[in-house]
Amino acid sequence: MKKSMSLLLTVMLLIGCAAFAQAENSYAMVDGTTTLNLRAQPNVQSTWLGRAAKGDWVEILSTESNGWSYCRIVSSGLYGYMSGNYLNLGASVGEGGTVGVVKNPVATQFLNLRQSPSLDAPVLGIYYNGAACTVLATIDGWYFVSIDGKQGFFRSEFIQINGGKSGVAVVRTGNSGKLNLRSAPRSDASVLAQYANGTSVTVLLKGNTYWKVQVEGRTGYMESRFLTENGGNNTVVNPTAAPKTQGYVVVNNARATAYLNLRAQPSTAAKVLAQYKNGIRLEVIEAGETWCKVYGRASGNVGYVMTRFVTLHGVSASPQKTVRNGNTYVNLRSAPSKATGSVYKRVNSGEKVTVLTPGDEWTQVRYGNTTGYMMTCFLK
Repeated sequence: MKKSMSLLLTVMLLIGCAAFAQAENSYAMVDGTTTLNLRAQPNVQSTWLGRAAKGDWVEILSTESNGWSYCRIVSSGLYGYMSGNYLNLGASVGEGGTVGVVKNPVATQFLNLRQSPSLDAPVLGIYYNGAACTVLATIDGWYFVSIDGKQGFFRSEFIQINGGKSGVAVVRTGNSGKLNLRSAPRSDASVLAQYANGTSVTVLLKGNTYWKVQVEGRTGYMESRFLTENGGNNTVVNPTAAPKTQGYVVVNNARATAYLNLRAQPSTAAKVLAQYKNGIRLEVIEAGETWCKVYGRASGNVGYVMTRFVTLHGVSASPQKTVRNGNTYVNLRSAPSKATGSVYKRVNSGEKVTVLTPGDEWTQVRYGNTTGYMMTCFLK
């Protein structure tokens, strides 16, 4: 009787362990090697069953004590053993956002935490290199962060994300639909949530076809073809904080079959974020005679279009700003830099300038017959 009871308990324990292992199944990406072999047993001498390429996803069903894992290759459905040395599970960055660290180019300088995403917004605090924050969202070149019990905005170029190990991407489906966050890197996996265009996500692992991401405290998998990385020239907008707009433009190319490029920066050399046919409407964030900064409400795209290829509605073709710097002046420079831009003129506070190309930090303007650059925070 005791032997039967002992056997029953053993069987129940094994069943329980198997159920637990099944519940704890996870997905890993092949990394650190071009291809990874699948074996019949957890050793390199056993029968070869197949292989997975770098970036392929595998489902880990169990782990052996010698570092091998019993897996299923998602793309082929093959089962077998793989060396755990080349299986990357990725690292979670914790709920509520990813970790950012203040990183000024000049170590003695500090970074302002501002109340809103603007260089002339009130300063909530100052932080030196090494100060850690939680990045909650991205918006138009700024990070919305939590630090020292405060929430505010840091310029994104002065924040290093998670020690450089993870990045930020934005949902770009190309239409008004939402992108599924799935429980596994498979099209038939359960949907954990859906996210609209413009939603920022933290990228944990970039595999083939699917990326492992974290968004709003959830970790899952999204199709990589619908995600755009937030690199240095890539503008990201959080859908809950869409930019303020004034008027709109309608794409109006001379050739009806041509496409208008939406660029990440006001330059013909900048990255193309999207292309639009004639008749497409885009909201104007800020207009300029040469470039307009615009927002695609349906797609969440933010970028720049050349003014000569659009028709303006509700905004001036020669927009003007007023110089504001107390009772003093603002320098009109030859280049958008204090270090390299020589001073053309000193423009007194209260004078009007014509905006040619709007920008977050520097705006290209015309004052009289002189064209140059002024710091955007001094233009109202």
